[in-house]
Amino acid sequence: MTVAVTTALSAGLHAHRLGDLNKAIAVYGAVLDLAPDHPTARHLRGFALLQSGRIADARLDLQAAVRAAPTNGNAWMHLSVCLDRLGQSATQTARRAVLLQPGGQEALDVLVRHRSGEDRALRWLLALAPGDATVWRRAGLARARRTPAFAATDFRRALCLAPADPWIGLDLAEVERRILRPETALMLADRALVVLPADPRALADRAASAIELDAVSPALADTHRAALLDPAHTAAWGNRAETLYRLARYEAAVTCGSRARVTAPTDPEVLANLAAYRLATGDLAGGWPIFRNRPARRGIPGPDLPRWSGEAGVRLLVLTEQGLGDELLFSTLWSDLDRQLAQGRLAAVTVEADERLIPLGARALPRLAWRRRLRPNPADGPFTHWCLAGDLMELLRPDIASFAAAKPGLAPDPNRVAEWHGWLDRETRRRPAIGLCWRSGSRAGHRRRHYPTLGDCAALLSLTNRFFVVLQYDDCRSDLEGLALGTGTEIVLPPDLDRHDDQEGVAALMAALDLVVSADTAVLALAGALGVPAVGFSLHPGWVALGQGRQPWFPRIERVFRPPDMPWPEAMSEVARTVERVLSDRT
Repeated sequence: MTVAVTTALSAGLHAHRLGDLNKAIAVYGAVLDLAPDHPTARHLRGFALLQSGRIADARLDLQAAVRAAPTNGNAWMHLSVCLDRLGQSATQTARRAVLLQPGGQEALDVLVRHRSGEDRALRWLLALAPGDATVWRRAGLARARRTPAFAATDFRRALCLAPADPWIGLDLAEVERRILRPETALMLADRALVVLPADPRALADRAASAIELDAVSPALADTHRAALLDPAHTAAWGNRAETLYRLARYEAAVTCGSRARVTAPTDPEVLANLAAYRLATGDLAGGWPIFRNRPARRGIPGPDLPRWSGEAGVRLLVLTEQGLGDELLFSTLWSDLDRQLAQGRLAAVTVEADERLIPLGARALPRLAWRRRLRPNPADGPFTHWCLAGDLMELLRPDIASFAAAKPGLAPDPNRVAEWHGWLDRETRRRPAIGLCWRSGSRAGHRRRHYPTLGDCAALLSLTNRFFVVLQYDDCRSDLEGLALGTGTEIVLPPDLDRHDDQEGVAALMAALDLVVSADTAVLALAGALGVPAVGFSLHPGWVALGQGRQPWFPRIERVFRPPDMPWPEAMSEVARTVERVLSDRT
């Protein structure tokens, strides 16, 4: 029997290593038929069941395995993961695993995820072996998801202890990208490729850093090599898809994103990216269902009520998502809810919104009820159903034709609009007034490459007989002073206006202007949501264009796109020409 058990166990291990989980499970079961108390077979079958998603069955085997072999650190680690996925308490099990096997990454991950003994476990490991690069690397891996800046410190220490280890360098590269230092990440990936010139992960990591730096041609080459070397490498296909997306080659991005989905069918990032690629081609039927995986949707706690899926007669609560720009985009759906309310299809609608937008929304759509953003979201009103704002798109925008009935969901205060008209009449001397926002308020890391400087806007600012007003919503006084000093050009700051928090005032000013010109920011989204004429500029159309020449959300916005290899001054010259054409058409 011993020979038969050993032979069968070897066959099971072989199938397991090849990824044939069903065969491995069957072979381990045959071993247990011969030796019901065999701890290794019990552990390995439990592990294979865990990998195949049969979590409840895995728990029974793993619990039996640790009873039979209580010093098996791997079995305790896999049991902790199993309990964690079942939503059961896994902290004590994970601590036992770490004690038995200090390098058990998955057990450390359980502790970190629950913030139970994270610091104690890491301090204990590092005290045991402060000069061990592997331990510092394990600490970095455990902290990478939650606190990447601390993880970067751990990886740097590990790299000091083992400077020739390319894998530590790649781990550090990943967190450097996460904390918006793609230049450092690219350098680390280059160093790793000296040692691992044909490694798919190193190539995919270098490509990811190059994408962040808009070096799309090198990224495309690296992802091509990585996918050839390992056709099952998710990051290779995912990064290749993202590069193609940056190049506005959306059909090709869908193909590569679909390959990434084959290798990682439940990865929310892979699914969210694929949704963007499909929507960019105009495939709404294929894009909206997996758009549910978008980052802004994850982790938003909803009330203990049914999610709305289009039923009539309900009292609906609509929860907002992260970011003012997204909220403004989704505000184009509020008029649909108002129409259903007027027709009697919905009994009541309460819209959660950024409190800066509530007066604008209430003025445009007074039938809707409004409340400011609350987290968590108690069902403290007469609601029967709820949904997230972004999920309304799948229900209310199933095709491009459904955008035609949309109306602006925001309306400015007419009295404040009149006040801004008076100010502009005094200041402009009958020149067309143009509101300008040239960059996002967030310019950390690679994001600064997505926007021009004021100096890059020379062609736009040199347009004759034009009056420019600042719509930039952060502190931009140094930019304006530098422009005035270097060129003598002046952009006027609107008086007594908090451009960040007083969205009522900003909306009224926009309504009084002849045109808004903006980078792809919340300023442009606000102009679109108000129905104000605007010219926007960005790197490429992206998913929000839904495969159309003009964004269906905001039909009064003209768009200019900068290819990756085009300098910003040249792109802004095209913006200037578009501005002149739009103003000419309006007159």
